[in-house]
Amino acid sequence: MLPLEAIELDAFRHRHEHHTFWCGLLLGGCGGQLTTKLYTDRVCHFAHHPGLDGLPHVCGRRSRGVDSADHLYVRSAAAAWLAGRGEQASFEYTRPDEAPLGSVVDVRWRHGALRVHLDRAVAPVWDDDVEPVLGTMVPVDHDTLIRRWYVHRIRLDSVGTARHVQIGTEAFARPIEWFALDECEMTERGLTTPAVEKIVQARHAPRPSLWSPGKARKVPEPEARAQALLRRLVYARRIESVSLAKQVCGEIEDLTGVEGELQEQLEAAVRHARIWLIEQNQERRKLFNNLKRSVAEQKPGRVRRLLIRVNATAAEDRTEAESAVYERAIKYFESLNDLTRDAVEAEADTEKEARKAAARVRSALHRLRGYDAYTVDLRPQVEELLRSAASAGELLTRGEARRVEVWKKRAALGPQEQPRVARRHWIQRRCPRCNAEQGKDCVLVEGPSSGKPRKDAHHERLQLIVDERQAAQKMARQQKKARQEVEVPAEKIRPVPQAREHEVGPARPVPERRPKAYREGRAQEAGKKPAARLHHQVPRGDWYRMVCPRCHAGPDKLCDNDDRLGPSEKRQLPHDERLRRVLQSDDRIGPGEKHKGARGERQRQDPLPAQAKARPPRPRRGERETQETAGSAARTWHTEEVTCPKCQVGPNSPCTPHGPHHERVEWAKEFTRKLWG
Repeated sequence: MLPLEAIELDAFRHRHEHHTFWCGLLLGGCGGQLTTKLYTDRVCHFAHHPGLDGLPHVCGRRSRGVDSADHLYVRSAAAAWLAGRGEQASFEYTRPDEAPLGSVVDVRWRHGALRVHLDRAVAPVWDDDVEPVLGTMVPVDHDTLIRRWYVHRIRLDSVGTARHVQIGTEAFARPIEWFALDECEMTERGLTTPAVEKIVQARHAPRPSLWSPGKARKVPEPEARAQALLRRLVYARRIESVSLAKQVCGEIEDLTGVEGELQEQLEAAVRHARIWLIEQNQERRKLFNNLKRSVAEQKPGRVRRLLIRVNATAAEDRTEAESAVYERAIKYFESLNDLTRDAVEAEADTEKEARKAAARVRSALHRLRGYDAYTVDLRPQVEELLRSAASAGELLTRGEARRVEVWKKRAALGPQEQPRVARRHWIQRRCPRCNAEQGKDCVLVEGPSSGKPRKDAHHERLQLIVDERQAAQKMARQQKKARQEVEVPAEKIRPVPQAREHEVGPARPVPERRPKAYREGRAQEAGKKPAARLHHQVPRGDWYRMVCPRCHAGPDKLCDNDDRLGPSEKRQLPHDERLRRVLQSDDRIGPGEKHKGARGERQRQDPLPAQAKARPPRPRRGERETQETAGSAARTWHTEEVTCPKCQVGPNSPCTPHGPHHERVEWAKEFTRKLWG
């Protein structure tokens, strides 16, 4: 396969610079030479060389998908698999009834043969020496699965630019189990996978007997046989197998040695089975009558659908009249031209997509059964539901269509934002929508699951908590504003000493000295910024430069947490005494910041030479050694970083059983308040 990206195509060209590429005949191509086309705005691809007249070459190849070469990958994988087991295989791309090239691959070797059906173009033959291996889209009826015990399937998965073969084993009432080709073997039974061994062993192994204390009662053989026939008859009706039901009814009628209540059960079972067989025969006659009428009315799409139903439900025991109708329908369908067949296949593909969409709608509705409101979290599921419903069309039932319409109206109104409220809060309120009492969960009020418990609370119940919180916050803001608007008491006026004789003018009142906290509060009210704290005035690199006079911590060492600011043994910020010592140190104070005594002392001293006055430059902050620190000064303590005072769980561990506890959250807030003062 040609790489799709330009950068990968360059490497591909370099690796195959001495090779040529041709349009494969086994792919339905024309056999002409190809060249590689490199693009940066779209995918790279192979292209034909133009003709001699300069016009673009016209190729008859139609299938260009990644699966159009699956028959070649099957041949390559089968050849390598058989060669590893010492077998020389021959391959043939059989085309019965002018089937498309690559629909069937025949693999033959000395001890066996396989026929691989990659699509539905050729129906498999089960009573032949060649064992069929079916693609994932090839149907098989229940009677065949029951009669043959199992069938093999094949699929090809894309891995990079290659396709890898997987072999699956399908049995009735069992999921398909897939295996790599190297896990499969050829035995006397034919192609064998690990799943085949389990199926064969289960068929031959006796049923395990149930042990019970006491003496076991032996069941007579006719009674055990009767019980087994009753189970087989129920199984036949469940899988809708007419032939198996007829066979079991005949065996029950020939059974002897059963009396009493069990005999009455057998007769009732046969009587109901006969009625069911009559109903199935009526459905069968109706099916063939519809097929005959569709052929007469020349409705190719309906003929194709009915032929599929006939192959699935009435493939065996056909009467002469039924066989004649079936053969006439096959001939009519084969006589259609290519244009009509393409239209029928397109219609079938549309119906297939509609059925898949209907299945997706049912799956989405099942997932949405536990919701009665459209929230943001449900937006992807609701959008998928509406898209699938538009594709499903009339395949939905009336109930499904009504439920889809309900979700469509909810989506038109927009998603409902769900408030974030803890369960311990909203469970203490009564729900105004579903009338759930205090301490009870909300229940669904709409949809088929009405009355069942809801996964979360209704929006109306949560909104009660949100409204209460907003009202409390509004009240707190109003009270704070009222406190700020309270008038400051009139300042007390104290008398001033009498003015001297030479002073002229009236005496002015002197206001009383207020405390520092009061002055800072007045300054904040006047819009003035309070003084910066000490750890903001000293650069972080100088915090631990000097010894702490309070806890005697050495240079580059953290201060001891003697006042318990936080849970750690060390403080996140140095003591104020240590910071004041750094601020007052000589190498931190410039010439203009020295106290007056020191300045006068320098003025009285003789001037020093320029070399002596100059101080050595201080090293840059990035060149200093890294110092030990307990964190940022703007640190905020999180809940998981403190010990829970309620359950005593340590830091970085969750609270049990329902956490985090409220006490742990408040404890973390208290540490943060202590840190910030």
